[in-house]
Amino acid sequence: VVTGRSAAIQGGLAAAGLLAVYLTWQREPEHPPGAVTVIEAVKADITHVHYTDDNNAVDFERGRESSGPPIWIHLVPTAKAEPKPSPGKDQKDQKDQADKAKTSDKPKPAEPPRDLLGSEPATKILDGFAPLISPRSFGLLDAAKLKELGLAAPTRKLEVTVRGDVRRFDIGQPEKATGGEAFLRDTGDGRVYLLPRGMLADLQNPSHLVDRRLHTFEIADFDRLVLSSGGKQKEYLQNSREVRGKSSFAPAKTPDKPDQMAKNWHDAMWRAFPSEILGRGEEPPTGKPAVVLRIDYYDGKTSVGFMEFARPESPGGVSEEAGSGDVYARTEHTAGWLKLGTGAQLISDAQKLIAAP
Repeated sequence: VVTGRSAAIQGGLAAAGLLAVYLTWQREPEHPPGAVTVIEAVKADITHVHYTDDNNAVDFERGRESSGPPIWIHLVPTAKAEPKPSPGKDQKDQKDQADKAKTSDKPKPAEPPRDLLGSEPATKILDGFAPLISPRSFGLLDAAKLKELGLAAPTRKLEVTVRGDVRRFDIGQPEKATGGEAFLRDTGDGRVYLLPRGMLADLQNPSHLVDRRLHTFEIADFDRLVLSSGGKQKEYLQNSREVRGKSSFAPAKTPDKPDQMAKNWHDAMWRAFPSEILGRGEEPPTGKPAVVLRIDYYDGKTSVGFMEFARPESPGGVSEEAGSGDVYARTEHTAGWLKLGTGAQLISDAQKLIAAP
């Protein structure tokens, strides 16, 4: 018989167990000898990280929506500055040199600022500041040593928002840093630390931290799909979806007759990889695209996800011919549109499937 007292004891033990799990997740791991804590924080304390250098500025921010993505990346590529006039040359020579540079080596325009979904490595970047552990502290250094470490006039800046307060740092790197070492200087107290290995490389190359997945569900998570294009539809059933690599697709009207063309088409679509990812709310440079193909995925009567293919609209309407212009796509998971190099062929093949008897 379970008494009130025993139930209370069991409830208390369960609560203590949950608390222990939470504290284990939040607490600092064991650190090697010589390591020091630069930022004392737990994961929930770090809400924003801002990094900037000569090439780009990037922000990492935790998603506010409970059901939304864990990390958003705001990426702002910085256009290269025009070369300054060289001393010792007259104005005519400098003008000729500038004109030649404009015609022979015209720089590409900078990409627009973008809000992108962060991948799991992006989450690890943010979590790496909770707490921020340096392998070594150097304390306060003189001007000569700061110059040696690349901290005399640093262009790399780091801001970390901790419980609403912003901690600011300079990042320096020696000219001959063969091991990739980088150094962190707290602008508040001037103390210098060794930056954890690999952190600067991630901050300088944020594009590889973007989530490039089209879907988060797997092949086995849906049993049918519906193709829609030009006012027509066709439904396919997926057979043997539980057996990896052996699934097949058959028209809903003839479920016992697998269609190899449909299988090949879907395999190619499932493996499609974006050549460019546009940000949240961003439209292609050619204007708002018009959807020409939609795929809806279902598990029974439950919608699992979708994928839309679109082409930019033109004065004469949207071209349906394969290979005519860029093709963009979006899904239930993407932040917005993305460019697909194989999109034209996928559209063409899907329309053939829809038109087939």
